[in-house]
Amino acid sequence: MKAIYRAFMKQGIPFMDMAGMAPGVAGPMKARRILLLFLYAVLLAATAALLVFGLMGVMNMIPAYCDLPGVSRNLDDHDLLILITPVITALFIAWLLRYAGDKTKGILRPFQGLLMIGAGVPLGLEGPLSDLPFSIAEGEDWPVRQRRILAAAFMTGGVAFLFSAPLMAIALAIELMMIEMTWLGITVVLLGGGTGVLLHRLLIGTDAVFDMPDVPSADLPLLLGYTATGIIVALLALLAKRMINGMRWLFAQLPGSKVWWPVIAAVVTGVAGYFNPDLTGAGYSHIDSILLGQITLQFLVVMVLGKLILMSIAVGSGVPGGTMAPLVISGGAAGLFITFLLQFAFPALHLNFAVAALVGMAAMFAAGNRVLPAAIFFAIETTQAVHALLPVICACTAAYSVVFLLARKKVLQPAVQ
Repeated sequence: MKAIYRAFMKQGIPFMDMAGMAPGVAGPMKARRILLLFLYAVLLAATAALLVFGLMGVMNMIPAYCDLPGVSRNLDDHDLLILITPVITALFIAWLLRYAGDKTKGILRPFQGLLMIGAGVPLGLEGPLSDLPFSIAEGEDWPVRQRRILAAAFMTGGVAFLFSAPLMAIALAIELMMIEMTWLGITVVLLGGGTGVLLHRLLIGTDAVFDMPDVPSADLPLLLGYTATGIIVALLALLAKRMINGMRWLFAQLPGSKVWWPVIAAVVTGVAGYFNPDLTGAGYSHIDSILLGQITLQFLVVMVLGKLILMSIAVGSGVPGGTMAPLVISGGAAGLFITFLLQFAFPALHLNFAVAALVGMAAMFAAGNRVLPAAIFFAIETTQAVHALLPVICACTAAYSVVFLLARKKVLQPAVQ
């Protein structure tokens, strides 16, 4: 059963670069070593949280070329800086990687992601944040098991701080990283998530990361409508996976070194941003607009299609960034658009558009990255919308079930590396 689950997870859109995540062999560990491991986990989680806090401060100084929760952007159409900034950044990184050794390239990968995301490439900060500890520890003479556990603590602390969502961060670590489901690994990620959210509340506050209006409880007909939205969004997530595979195949046909592939993604991003700046950056600032309904129909279409296309190009080119952010933005826009259609077809249904947007975000997260509890926790923790819990559970479960059923034949293949 565990092998089937792992195989199914590998069929999803990769949440992050999986380098350095080879499973280790579980063995006995002394009590003193365990206590030191717990201490290191707390220190690493705090380091990750402070790193994210520092990045937020730096990016607040250059809001025109980046996007983080709590960072507003003021971009104008046809701004040449939006066109050339990602290209110059990608060229500089490619030049560094061209002359770097294999070990140096591994260390530079998460920093490459941070720089390119800051320059406008539409991927999420959670990707390089998750990959950073693995890249730094690559080649070190540490036990593989301890390296994986401490890296999970680092990722959990950083993600919990970024979104003020400890349960989501813990679920992500367990679903995506902790192949070895032991009490030791789970305790470490619990410490990491708790440390991250504690520092978020001390340094930023206790308010919800994303603004959402008060929403009423949903009755059975409304739950059926939100479930239908989740099913349709799941089909869109399957399309996104195919788009990424197609882009990877296209880039693999190109001659020359793949070090230069991200430059192509940067050029496409720059051109798209020149005509529509909303497509650049991770898109966190758009989540509030989608949840509050402060959008146009044209904006919804651009976010659904444009974000997925640019994400596919960026991931296919090898840019090390997170896919959660663009998936959530595209899913929220799709959920809102689908609900418009459902409301038009069934005018007596009275669906709540804020809940529909949240349902679309969570369902795309669940179906795209193949995670279920993490997607549900993300929706509720980041908005603090308790009354939306049941619609989110229904939509995420439906979306996850759809992709599971459609991918079942691939999952049951015995040869999984």
